[in-house]
Amino acid sequence: MHYGNPGQTTGDAKFMEYTTDTSYTLSADKVPAHKAGDKIYFYVQAFDDLGQGDTTEAQAQYLNAGEFLGSDWSKVASATF
Repeated sequence: MHYGNPGQTTGDAKFMEYTTDTSYTLSADKVPAHKAGDKIYFYVQAFDDLGQGDTTEAQAQYLNAGEFLGSDWSKVASATF
């Protein structure tokens, strides 16, 4: 999953997370600084391969930077604060 700071879209979605579950909750310490009314956009991609690394960010980066074939990107999802 990729996401960015409030208001940033696809090209600015610099943060990455990884899970093997079918759902994911972004922990409060990973939510970018925001104010009421801000919107954060999320983009999801699936891989057959498993991420490697000690953190969810490292696992996502492993797949993102590697020679792995991922699915098409999901439709954008968003959260409004």
